[in-house]
Amino acid sequence: MKTTWQYKHIIDLEYFCHQDVDVDNDTLHQRDRKIFLENKDQFGSEQSPANRRWIWAWLTKRMQQDFPTPEQKSPGTIFRDGYFMAKSLAVIIGIVVGLTGGFSFFTYTGTTPVNVFHFLLLFVVSQLALVSLLLTALLIRSLLPGLQAPSFYALLLRRMISRSMAFFHKQWLRTAAADKRVSVNHALGIFKARSTIYGSLFYWPVFVLCQLFAIGFNIGLLAATLIKISTSDIAFGWQSTMQFSAEAIHRFVMLAAMPWSWFVSQANSFPTLAEIEGSRIILKEGIYHLTTSDLIAWWPFLVFCLLFYGLLVRLILFLVGKIMERRSLHNLKLDTPACLALIRRMQTPLVTTQAAPEPKKIEPTGNPGFMHQAPEGTAPHLLKQVVLIPDDIYPLCPTEKMEPLLQQKGFTIKERHRFMVSYDTDQQLKHRLAERTWQPGEGIFILMEGWMVPLVDFLSYLKELRTILPDNTIIHLGLVGRPDATVFTPAAPTDLTLWRQKIEALGDPYLSIFSLIS
Repeated sequence: MKTTWQYKHIIDLEYFCHQDVDVDNDTLHQRDRKIFLENKDQFGSEQSPANRRWIWAWLTKRMQQDFPTPEQKSPGTIFRDGYFMAKSLAVIIGIVVGLTGGFSFFTYTGTTPVNVFHFLLLFVVSQLALVSLLLTALLIRSLLPGLQAPSFYALLLRRMISRSMAFFHKQWLRTAAADKRVSVNHALGIFKARSTIYGSLFYWPVFVLCQLFAIGFNIGLLAATLIKISTSDIAFGWQSTMQFSAEAIHRFVMLAAMPWSWFVSQANSFPTLAEIEGSRIILKEGIYHLTTSDLIAWWPFLVFCLLFYGLLVRLILFLVGKIMERRSLHNLKLDTPACLALIRRMQTPLVTTQAAPEPKKIEPTGNPGFMHQAPEGTAPHLLKQVVLIPDDIYPLCPTEKMEPLLQQKGFTIKERHRFMVSYDTDQQLKHRLAERTWQPGEGIFILMEGWMVPLVDFLSYLKELRTILPDNTIIHLGLVGRPDATVFTPAAPTDLTLWRQKIEALGDPYLSIFSLIS
């Protein structure tokens, strides 16, 4: 089954994952396992938990269920239609701006020739400078990755939005209610997390829009230039306070005309030395001594400059943007906690016990009433976790009690550590985690009591863990409710919502939070 991912599919995937946040895990497991079994023949013997085709089949099924008719447009479809409109508007606006700029520049009274230096600096050199700046930044990032030079996306979009939001936070949120501050911080965290995952991927649509605007601008400018040349008697000349020689200008135009001089005759590709000398404007002498043939010799050169250094360069960058856009989509890694949890639900068989489902608690003698995984030909894939348990509840969480609960979530215990004992012991634990060798698929599972408010110290510790872990290592945060004697209860929905707001406000895309007991 061939899968061709587009931006609309990514947005729809994020939409459906967000819709599933508050759905019971057992319900999700049954639904996703059913989707897998319906499409099992298409997957063959491939057992990779990060298989994009599994998620594609799941997304296709969800689209058929939630948006069965063309009139019911998904968020991704709305984005696709909006992006098409934005591309069309970018070209149209570019053409209008180019026409306006061209006609304004060529406003000619008949007494002062158009200075070719002004034309080249305003319409050609400025575009080449922007392109050179872009290419230089890309080259530096490629040759010196350790320097971590910011990309155009980081400079122009992410940093601009972050600073704007910081200003907004200081000016408005200082007088806002606590619940509003939490909501805004939550939204900012989600934006930061998504930009971390898809930042470079969603840079290319913006890049393409910029190139389409520039293409339209150059088309409009070319049209305005040719119209004014065809319908008006425009003289071109050059002048400068700096005493450039005609020979130096001639060498410059010969060099600039190299891209087209090999197939265009010299008379039409750039002005000759004699024409350059004859079109030099000396302020005290005026233009009455200059000949018409010299004053009109520059326009083919200017038109070719717009074609090759303006329009052609932008067309090439547009094609590069489309190629990079396609390559980024092809190399898309669906390795977020939500995607990996989806894969595990599809992969894990369903077997239910006959015990009564209530109360759902961590019992010392077993784990009745849970939907759990069981062998079905081959053992399901379990991700090994380094489990961190707070000091005050550590005695209540022996391995024989924790292992069945973690297996319900697709995990197994690799190591167990006691933490939140003291600052020094937590720092020692952090150093041990930093020095250990992490295998692919391993992550950290932290057990926390959801009825307790997340403390600033704990949130800071999560940030410190992220700095010492390998890239894309997932930190799973499992919440339990208030303990009842020697057992735990499920996390209350209100507590889970509060924790999710605080955790997602950190902007860590590889930090997952859920209720350990469904």
